[in-house]
Amino acid sequence: MRLTRHADVRRAAKDWQTFSSDLQGDPDVRDYRQLPLEVDPPAHRHYRDLLEPFFGRRSVGAMAPAIREACEAEVHRFVTAGGGDAVHDLAFPVVLRSLAVAFRRTADLAEWQRWGIETWITRPDGTRDGTHLDRYLARVMTEARAQPDAAGDIFQRLAAAQIEGRPLDDDEFRGIAGLVLAGGRDTVIKLVAGAVWHLAHTPSDLTWLQADADRLDPAIEEWLRWLSPLPRMAREIRRPVEPPTAAVGDIVRLDFLAANHDPDVYPEPERLRLDRDPSGHLAFGSGPHTCIGAHLARVQAHGVLGSLLHSVESLELAGPCDLVLEQVGAAEVPVVIRRVPVRVHAR
Repeated sequence: MRLTRHADVRRAAKDWQTFSSDLQGDPDVRDYRQLPLEVDPPAHRHYRDLLEPFFGRRSVGAMAPAIREACEAEVHRFVTAGGGDAVHDLAFPVVLRSLAVAFRRTADLAEWQRWGIETWITRPDGTRDGTHLDRYLARVMTEARAQPDAAGDIFQRLAAAQIEGRPLDDDEFRGIAGLVLAGGRDTVIKLVAGAVWHLAHTPSDLTWLQADADRLDPAIEEWLRWLSPLPRMAREIRRPVEPPTAAVGDIVRLDFLAANHDPDVYPEPERLRLDRDPSGHLAFGSGPHTCIGAHLARVQAHGVLGSLLHSVESLELAGPCDLVLEQVGAAEVPVVIRRVPVRVHAR
């Protein structure tokens, strides 16, 4: 079963008692739950509170200058080179450098880069491998437990943290650490690369954005609506629903992408219109599981795209893109963005 209407998806995302997140995903690459993503309240709140120092609005605001500096450095390198692949040469390094700043783990940047865009490595036959992440989590957990620090990096803080008077066990530590390493990676890369892909296709929008810096934030929200970088998530039915379209125990998919293209909410939803007011979009979900990294993602996107708009005269595609497109109403939306080669002309 799949929920696609904006009102239905929003309602289900808030009703955790009926549409439960209390289930583990990715059994092929992990044997622990990503926390707080895969538990319901009240346990969800305890785990989410541990991440507030890294993802809360005030915390992200304090680290925003350092993130902007990292974005500007990567954009300068990209523009000086005359462009490149917006996925691997721009969005990917920007996201990793931003996470290194946020988590105070700059020494791990080279290792994270070796993993690639996805936290788990996909083999040529399509199967996935998570052993490298398991080794990394085991190492940082051992190191952090030897030097717990409530004011240290993200792993030291997890080692020092307590929930209801007890420290985190190993699975809880891995669950939180694994989520923060995976959750804000490919989604923000898709957002940034998708925005660059659009601007290379639509030079008039590039010019329009460059005319007024205040237009960028609403434009980012429209890109979030149209792209919906995390298109859908699973929930399990825990109590009867009305009308009875699914039974208790069934898995339901909340389709954020379809909901963000609901014509009852967004006129001509297939049009990516940067002057639209897309408020109320569900790109970050809704309810208790609203993406905790939303503030950080917006700062990252604004940092890299704002710097790019300031630095370039024009953008153009420099070759074929590697995209997986999905038909959503009248729109063809890239749900996977592997390669976007662009040529840039500096100002």
